[in-house]
Amino acid sequence: METPGTSQGGATMIDERSAKNIATLKPEVQPLATRLVEIAQARGINARVISGHRSYDEQNELYAQGRSKPGQIVTKAKGGQSWHNFGLAFSSDGKKYYGESASYAEVGKIGEAIGLEWGGNWEFVDEPHFQFNPQRYSLAQMREKTEEGKSLFT
Repeated sequence: METPGTSQGGATMIDERSAKNIATLKPEVQPLATRLVEIAQARGINARVISGHRSYDEQNELYAQGRSKPGQIVTKAKGGQSWHNFGLAFSSDGKKYYGESASYAEVGKIGEAIGLEWGGNWEFVDEPHFQFNPQRYSLAQMREKTEEGKSLFT
């Protein structure tokens, strides 16, 4: 695979880790995540997708981190309380890839411009987080729809 951000025939290349994480998202979200990375890279921001869909068990493991397990707290959401659990959210790792800078706000603006909700605007600020919820469902509605096998987009 080519170096992330390099071009092949004028197209921005998505790094392998981002591509794998994007592939875990719902098909409706995948092009948005890809577009966010492409636009950010075209603007010189080394954006990556470091997390996509998470099972409830994976979410609970992350929630335990910094609480009942060693490490830094990285989420306030237990399994079933995160948009990641429905394949509708992804995280970039801005601190690692583009540092503490105005790049967070720039990537946030890009995400919002293409139809994503950005965690940087929340009361509990989560700048690397983006999610897609065009129906404006609550998490309870998302859990119910998922349990009943219904579409998340109707």
